[in-house]
This record gives sequence, C-alpha cells and structure tokens, in this order.
Amino acid sequence: MKQNLDTLPPAYESVESRLLALFYSGVYITNAEIVEIAKELGLDLPMKERTALLKHLMRHAHDNGETPRMLKGFITLLKKRIRAYQALAQNFPEASDLVGEWIHKANSTILLLQREMRSNPYE
Repeated sequence: MKQNLDTLPPAYESVESRLLALFYSGVYITNAEIVEIAKELGLDLPMKERTALLKHLMRHAHDNGETPRMLKGFITLLKKRIRAYQALAQNFPEASDLVGEWIHKANSTILLLQREMRSNPYE
C-alpha cells in the first residue's frame, strides 16, 4: 500500500526544506524544473504548487527506489545554476559578492544532496 503523498519520511524533511528555500539553497527551483526532474524518473506530474510537486516527487522516488536518481537530478540543476551565477559574477563584478553567496549556498546544498545519496537512509 502506498503512503499518503503529503507525508514524507523524516529524513526527507531537511532536503525538502533546503530545496524549497532560496535563503538556504541559493537557488529558486521552479515548478517546471521539479516537473522536469519527475519526468526523468518516469513520473508525469501536473503543474501544481512547488511544495506539493516536490512531496509527490520525493514520495515517488522513495517508493520506487529512485532516490539517488532524483537527487542527481537536483544536483545537475544546481550545477547548471552555479554556472549561470559564475557568468553573472564575471559580467557584473559589482554584484560578485552577492552572487558569490548564492554560489556558496548552492554548493552547500549540493554537498547535502551528495551526503544524502551516500547515506540513503530512505530505503
């Protein structure tokens, strides 16, 4: 029996809050980006609110043993955003301090996701 999509294993809570909060991750992850990562896992999600989409994606990944692939999808997205931030910092040196903070936060989030992939307490 599948569990309710609104409930996640406790280990997912820190990952969920980190990915959804620009303040912590340094990156705003859009609804469309969550839907795209879901498609990579074979899950067709309708466009909804970000929290609901992410919970549904995480539940699907957990239930189907796809957590590492899901985390890799987010890592790839974060790395892409870091490259864009680096270009911004290079093109607009006066904004490099602020953009540097975003890069640092995105790198910290990548490290968190990599640690979760190694430990994988969800299975």
